[in-house]
Parts: sequence; structure tokens; C-alpha cells
Amino acid sequence: MTPRPGRWRAVQAALVGIAAGMIGVVASRLFIGPAAAPVGILIGGTALVVGTIVSWRLQHLRRSADSPSVPRSLRLRRRVHPVAWPAPVAGSAITMVAWAGVARSSGSGWVQAVGALIGAFLVVGLIAPLLPASLAHLACTASPGDGQAGRPLELTFEADRPVRIRPRWPVGSDRQAGGAQRGARTVVLTCTPARRGVVDTVVVEVASSAPFGLLWWARDVELPLPRLLHVAPRTGQADRPLATVEDASGDAPPRVPSGVGEPRGIRPYTAGDPRRAVHWPATSHVGTLMVRESERQTDDPITVELVLPTDPAEAEREAERMMASVGACIDRRQPVVLITREESGRVVGTVTGYTDLGRRLARAVPA
Repeated sequence: MTPRPGRWRAVQAALVGIAAGMIGVVASRLFIGPAAAPVGILIGGTALVVGTIVSWRLQHLRRSADSPSVPRSLRLRRRVHPVAWPAPVAGSAITMVAWAGVARSSGSGWVQAVGALIGAFLVVGLIAPLLPASLAHLACTASPGDGQAGRPLELTFEADRPVRIRPRWPVGSDRQAGGAQRGARTVVLTCTPARRGVVDTVVVEVASSAPFGLLWWARDVELPLPRLLHVAPRTGQADRPLATVEDASGDAPPRVPSGVGEPRGIRPYTAGDPRRAVHWPATSHVGTLMVRESERQTDDPITVELVLPTDPAEAEREAERMMASVGACIDRRQPVVLITREESGRVVGTVTGYTDLGRRLARAVPA
């Protein structure tokens, strides 16, 4: 696992706090006088604490800029923190206060000894999990190359100690990395991407309650995937067909002019029709130009351009509609040339199947 940038950010925050404390001491001695040493120390200490907290908070808010693949709405907690701590801490405090009352009223030595053992047990159970949660190393060893929004997929992780792993992005169910106390152990987690896109990192919560299972301590870890994961959009509702499906009677609009193929019928002349297609007997009978229409070749590729709006929700719905429309062409073996806009620029290419279509739509961005 790569080193976490949170340690360097903590050092930066401490340096900023020390600088603020020194400035506070110098300012107090300059404006109040050398005799105000206690006041200077108090101001310097306050500035040290406030400067450290403010600097760490600002560094923490810049996490989204360092990890552009992680949503900005996802708040990562890289430092180890207790999970659901009020109940265990309050229960331990009540237990210790009650036992202290019993020991005070009885005055027996064995009661005080048992209370000391209970106190040591509770303290170890509350504090000891901090160490394995902070020292646990985790890596993603296997991941699929393709997926679809709303459908579960499996990711394989390897941990060096017994911990609980819960996927935070993409979300999924937690699993316990059990087994022997020493050595690596493999855990397979099921995650469900919420929307389309290209995923190169995954965020998981690593937690431990060793040795007594009294209180969980956890931290968030951002891990790179072994290979890029292309998440295709959901298959939406195809509100409009990309190509005309001819019916048996031959009057399905819109008509596509074609100069080759079997004769299909007679229709009025439109701009762009070749002159050799004019049907003179029908023209003399009707009084307006009429042309012969031939069957359209079914192997002609259909050119479609996907233009995504800037609104994420609207872009997701448009990608879902395109997934359904182009998918219908793939089912009837109709070639489709898809035009999309990616981070590298405009991309034009033939869609060869559902996998290719899903990857193209996953990489598509607003123009």
C-alpha cells in the first residue's frame, strides 16, 4: 500500500501551528512587555492549537483535488477514529463508577483488586484497537475490467492482519478478514457502482476491535485498482429509434432514399433524389414528380453522436437512453458508428458489441 499523504499534512499543520505560536509570543512580548511572559505563553499556546487545527482542516478539505477520481461529496477520514463510541464509553464509565461505589462501601481488598482488573480490561478494550487499525496494510489484488451501474461486482483485497473491510466507494457490504494472526489473508467484497464512469481507485474503511471486541476503531484507505474499471450506464428507455424498421406494408416513416436494392414503391420527389429515379408514368398520372424507391441496405452503418449535458443527472439519463438505443441496433446486428467526447477529445469509432459500447459511454464526458 502506498504511503498516506495524511502524515505529511499533519507535519505541515504542526509546523504552521508552531509558527503561529512563536508569532503570538513575540507579539505579546513586543506590545505588552517582557514581564508578561505568562500571557505570552498563553497566547502562544492558544495560537499553536488554533493554527494546527485550522491548517489540518484546510489540508483535509484539499483531498478532492489530490484524488479527482473520488467524488467530492465523499468525506474521507484517513486518521483512525472510534466508530459508534458513545455506548461503549458510557457503559464503561458507568461500570467503573458503580464498581468504585461498591469498593468504597465494602472496603474489601478483593473488591478493589477485581475493580482494578475490570478497569484495566475496559481501558485496553477501548484503546488497544487503535493500534491494529492504524497499522493494517491493505491492497486490491483483483478487479474486473467492465461493470454496469446498479449491478454488483466483486473486488479482491489482501490484508496483513484480521480487520473488518467495508467498501465506501463504490458502496458494498462489509467482510471480516479473519484467519491466523500472522500472514496475509484474502477477502472478496461485493460492490455496486451507483453511476457510470471510469474507476481507477476504490475507498474502503479498515476497522478493528481487537483484542476484546469492545470498541471499533476505523480509518478510510484509498487503494488503486489493478486495472481500470469501466462502469457502463444502466439500460434506459429507448424513446426514439436510431434507424427505421420497415414494416410489411412499406409505409413506415421516415423513408430513407436509396439507389440500390429491390424496388419498394413510388413516392413524391424530395430534394436530393437522383434524376434517374424519376418514375415518368406515375408522374404523368399524378401531375407531380414521382420517384422510384428501393429497399435500403440493412448493412449500412448508422452514425450517432452523443452530446452529454453539463448536469450530471441529465447526462446520466442521456447515456442510459443511448445504451438502450445502440443496444437495440447491436441486437439486430446493425453497424453503428458512435461519436463521443472524451477527456482526450472527440472520438469516432464503430461499436463492436455491448462491451465496447459500455466502455465508450463510460469514458464519455460533456462537450
